[in-house]
Amino acid sequence: MQELVKQLGINWKLLLSQGVNFIILLVALTLLVYKPLARLLEERRKKIEFGLQGAEEAERRLAEIEKIKEEKLTEADKKAMGIVGDAEKRGEKREDEILARAEIKSKEIMAEAARIAELKKEEELNRLTEKANALIKEAIIKTVELDPKYIDEKLISQAAKVIKEKAA
Repeated sequence: MQELVKQLGINWKLLLSQGVNFIILLVALTLLVYKPLARLLEERRKKIEFGLQGAEEAERRLAEIEKIKEEKLTEADKKAMGIVGDAEKRGEKREDEILARAEIKSKEIMAEAARIAELKKEEELNRLTEKANALIKEAIIKTVELDPKYIDEKLISQAAKVIKEKAA
């Protein structure tokens, strides 16, 4: 076996020193590089896991907030519809009140107009009566051919009364 080692050109001292160097290098790299790198990767993995959990929590909270938002919007819509309904009811009530007041006012105006018309009718009737009395007086004067001082107002009133009764 020694011959084989010599023929291959293997120096056992050199091989042994290289083995020791390799073990020292392996220990040094394990202690100085591999373990800190493994620890760093583990910390990184934990941070990523924590971030994923945080993202899941954020999504869950966002879904809850979205649900609450929808409930609030629905509630706000219901309140708005209630307010609009109340406003419509108040508007209708106000409209009814205004219409009732307008109707009362129109009745008052119609009553006042009827009263004024009645007064004007009476005034016109009085004026026409005066004219009729004057015409009757003239007619009686011309018919009787008397002096106007003998014809008194009583005679004229009786004649006007007779004419009114025939006209009615």
